[in-house]
This record gives sequence, C-alpha cells and structure tokens, in this order.
Amino acid sequence: MATAVTGLLELLETLHPGWFALLALAENVVLVGLGALLGHGALRLPGARRLTPDPGPVSTLELALVAGTTVLNTVITVAGWWLWKADVIVLRTDLGLGSIAELAVLVMVMDVLMYAGHATVHLRALFPWAHRLHHVFADARPITLFALHPLEAIGFGAMWLLVLAAHPFSIWALAAYTVLNLVFGILGHLGVEPLPPPVRRNGIFRWVATPTMHVGHHADPRYNLGFYTTVWDRLFGTLEPGYDVRRTALTPEPYRSEPVQSPTR
Repeated sequence: MATAVTGLLELLETLHPGWFALLALAENVVLVGLGALLGHGALRLPGARRLTPDPGPVSTLELALVAGTTVLNTVITVAGWWLWKADVIVLRTDLGLGSIAELAVLVMVMDVLMYAGHATVHLRALFPWAHRLHHVFADARPITLFALHPLEAIGFGAMWLLVLAAHPFSIWALAAYTVLNLVFGILGHLGVEPLPPPVRRNGIFRWVATPTMHVGHHADPRYNLGFYTTVWDRLFGTLEPGYDVRRTALTPEPYRSEPVQSPTR
C-alpha cells in the first residue's frame, strides 16, 4: 500500500502544472458533488428531523458562491502542491498508530483555529465584510457548506497550508481528516438532525458536535461557533443555552431562523 502511494506521489511530482491544476479542479468538483450526494442521502435517513424550514430552490447567488469556492479551493490545492515540491510541506507515507495520533492532532488543532477564526469573523466590525454572505442562507442545505465569501475560502485554505507546513504529516492522516471535515461540514448544513436519540444522548456527544449544533448557529449566529467539538463554545460561553436539551430530546424542537443582516455581538 505504501509503495503504491509513493508511486502516486512520484507521478504527481512530475506532472506539468497545467495538468495538475486540471486534476485539482476535478478533485474539488468531485468533493462538492460527493458532499451534495451524501447530504441528500442523509436527508432521507429514517427519523431525520427537520430543524429549519425547507430552504426552497437553490438561488443563483448560492450557486455562484459554490462555484467560486470550488475554484479557490483548486488554487489552494495547487499552492499546496508547489509548497510540497519545494519541501515546505512534507508528506510521509508510513501507516501506523502514529497516523491515528496525527489525525487526532489535526482535528484538535484545526478545531481551535477554526473556532478562533469563526469567532473573529463574527465580530461586529468584520462580519459585514465577508461572513454575512454565508449567513444569508439561514435555512441551510448540503451545498451551503461551500457557499462562502472568497476571503473566507482563501483564509481557511491559508490556515490549512500553514498547519501542513508546520509538521511532516502522514498522507493517511490528511486523507482521513479531509473525509472527516467533509462529513462534519455536510451534516452541519443539512437543516435536519439525522442522528437517533440514543446516539445523541451518548456522553461522547456532549463534546463531539452533532448536526444540530451547526444548524443552531445558522438559526442564531451568536452561538455554536465550533465545528468538530463543543469544547471551545462551552469554555468561552458561546454554546446555545438550550443546546443540550435540544440535543438529547426525543424530538428536537425546530429552530425559527431569519437571514442575518448583522451580528448581535
């Protein structure tokens, strides 16, 4: 397995930049499509409870933002490729317990960085410049995950590249994190809670974010700023006051949401 991955990396290293850019674009288009398919599949899970009104038809604005994010994610991917070829980013191919530990480190590091970045763009002075655009879609759908202002897409990508440059990560840990990030992002933008009550009531989900958590953020942007965990929201007092009651309820109470014009913080 490691030999095959090494061969693939050697091939990628010798690709013409134009061909790699096309490959990166195809990869990001597939990720958006896969995210949409997974999301719509989750919407049809037995017992999935809608927490926000149906968002209705996809708007031209949302499609344009998704397309723009896909292109910018491609640019970030190409930038990462250049940094890897220049040995600024180092990828390892070994598979073992170390890869699992690195995945845990990636999740924890990105969780705190994304919370900090998310809280920053919600500050009153900054919110209208970029993040307000994402909150126009108060009643989210799966592709809303990719409906971002260009500055946000660039900011997240730059943060990701800086993390990769800080340590020689296993390629397996990176692949697992990419899947995990996509799953959390899609589940948080469904507008439904697909997890059954016995799962949501498990003690681990006091700390691991459920889909309800990010749905609640779109309904009321003052709360639930975290992505993978509730740790930082609990620590800094930004967790929705009724979140644990809603999370453990047999039938979660729906949210009443409106498109956000400005933050209340």
